[in-house]
Amino acid sequence: IGEVLLRFQEEPLEQGIYAIGTKNLEGVFDGLTFFVDPGTEGQNDEQLNHPNYVNRIDHLVVTTSDCDRTTQALETAGIEARRVRAFGEKNSKMRQTFFWLGDVILELVGPDTKSGDEPATIWGLALISDQIEKTVEFYGEAATQLKPAVQSGRFITTVKTRNFGITDALAIMTPH
Repeated sequence: IGEVLLRFQEEPLEQGIYAIGTKNLEGVFDGLTFFVDPGTEGQNDEQLNHPNYVNRIDHLVVTTSDCDRTTQALETAGIEARRVRAFGEKNSKMRQTFFWLGDVILELVGPDTKSGDEPATIWGLALISDQIEKTVEFYGEAATQLKPAVQSGRFITTVKTRNFGITDALAIMTPH
């Protein structure tokens, strides 16, 4: 999808998304597994088109019980935090930290104050479709009704992934 090559195993060792392919990062950082992936070099656009009209990945959502620990692990690995946003009420304040992985955003979400020792986990993906109405039509009843996204001017649908035996969340949005 775009510059990101997704690979699937017939018999996955783990359920859901379990690793992140990048051009130059390999290792496990606060529970997140990264591997070097050659990407889509040498493939033409026709090979990259998908019948669901998805063009690329917008962002990968990772959750953590300790934003400071996970941010430090990612920055130690060479992934720079680009923006931080805190939100919520005083006693339940949450934090989002945004990192760039090539042309994909990694959105880290968790409590503003450490709530446990569990490692970070991949929660879901947000994909981009230039033809979102056709994407919703492709998924039929497995997609929610198209609605305005949080980002002004964009629209979003959520795929009911459990219908397909997928544990990760999947949203599809219009481009920026």
